[in-house]
Amino acid sequence: MYGFNFTLVNNFRFVQQLETRFSQKNQELFKIFQIFDYTSLYYFNPKCPSLEFFIDHYKYFEINKIKVKSEFSSAKALLEHKHILRPDLEMIVDVLIELPSSFSETLKLMHIIKTLPISTASNERFFSSMKNVKSYIRTSMGDERLSDLMIINVEKDEANKIDLNKAVDDFGKMKNRRYPLF
Repeated sequence: MYGFNFTLVNNFRFVQQLETRFSQKNQELFKIFQIFDYTSLYYFNPKCPSLEFFIDHYKYFEINKIKVKSEFSSAKALLEHKHILRPDLEMIVDVLIELPSSFSETLKLMHIIKTLPISTASNERFFSSMKNVKSYIRTSMGDERLSDLMIINVEKDEANKIDLNKAVDDFGKMKNRRYPLF
C-alpha cells in the first residue's frame, strides 16, 4: 500500500460530493475531469462522451471541437515523452503551457475546468453565510432585509469600504417615508 495514490482518493471524494450536491446536468459537465485523469479510459480520448456536451455547454468560449480533439493525441504523447507517469491537472497545464500555440484549445478547456471548483465554492460560501445572518433573533425579518444582510455578509470586503458617516448623511437626506398616524 506504499504506492497508494491520494490524488485518486481526493478525486473520488470530490466526485462523491458533486453527485450529492448537483443536478444530473451538472454531473454530466463534471465528467469532463475523466479526460485529464490518467486512470480513466477516456484519458485524452477525443471520443469521450462528456467532451461534446461540455464544449456545447460552454459555447461562449468558442472552443474549436476539431482542434481540441486533434491536440489530445499530441498532448498525451508529450506527457509520455517527458516521462510524467501520474499527471494531475496542474502538471498537465504546466507542460502544455510551454507550447501555448500548439495546445490553445486544450488549455482553454483546462482553464474552464480549473474555475469550476472556485465558482461552486462561492455558492457554498453564500449558503453557509445564511446561518450567520439568519439567527434566532432575526427570524421575523422580511425577505428583502435578509437578502440585503446576506449580500453584506458575503461581500464583506466591499462592505468594509463603505463610509458609514456618508451613508448616514445620504439616508438623512432621503424623503421621509413614514407618516404620522395621529
